[in-house]
Amino acid sequence: MAKLLSGKKVAEHLNEDIKSRVLALQEKGIQPCLCILRIGENPGDLAYERGAVARCKKTGVSCKTISFPADVPQEELLASVQALNEDASVHGVLLLRPLPRHMDEAKVVNSLRPEKDVDGMTDLSMSGLLSG
Repeated sequence: MAKLLSGKKVAEHLNEDIKSRVLALQEKGIQPCLCILRIGENPGDLAYERGAVARCKKTGVSCKTISFPADVPQEELLASVQALNEDASVHGVLLLRPLPRHMDEAKVVNSLRPEKDVDGMTDLSMSGLLSG
């Protein structure tokens, strides 16, 4: 027999699970932190960012946003990704896509370390998913 799932109940359960994990990390002196990287002012990206920030607030995850103008040079974005890769206080990075046309999206995406890739979009993240 089919079971009707409530998206709201599932989200509440996930948020409670995340809160408990965040508290456990905080007890060990670790404050989980998400960094959102946004390029441009795409309304869809802005809405997604607002939702991610709100969820972080609900769950106790600290969140910061780095935004760039749509015409940011690729090398500047890559330098920011590299700095986030090396920043021990940032545990996850959310790179909002699609990127502007002047960028090599694969190169930018794959410059992110898989362990900080919250969307699982790097080639290494995907291969880990597909290989089990």
